[in-house]
Amino acid sequence: MLDKIRGKLLPYAPIFLRLGIGVVFMLFAVQKLGSPEQGRAEIQILLNLKIGGAAALNYILGVMEIIIAISLFSGAFIRWTGLGAAMLVMLFLGGLVSKYGFSQDPTLNRDLGLIGGLISLWVQGAGPLSLDAWFEKKKKKAQINQ
Repeated sequence: MLDKIRGKLLPYAPIFLRLGIGVVFMLFAVQKLGSPEQGRAEIQILLNLKIGGAAALNYILGVMEIIIAISLFSGAFIRWTGLGAAMLVMLFLGGLVSKYGFSQDPTLNRDLGLIGGLISLWVQGAGPLSLDAWFEKKKKKAQINQ
């Protein structure tokens, strides 16, 4: 019985990944833009930037995270978004590890899970309930009509 349900849900697996990871990126953005002093301070510590540069970078990262979340929620440009967002998280993770070393910090574990999910989306795409699937259908119809 569970195999039957699983079989029916299998094509929709990317949707669960997209929505879950999209919520995480939206929460990241809300935290960065809603409490910029915390993000700014973390950036200052990690990158040794002055307050103006750290504030600007915090704002840019918050806006990028909103764009990533919107892409994940809508299922638009998922292969590019998955790859780009995975690289962004890897850069952040690399900065933390290079500054403090690898530890049992749950933040690092969360980032590893995000990277895995984002790479999975890059490999398998957005799934059937997405703008990517809609664009693909439209593209195929246009090719048939030519």
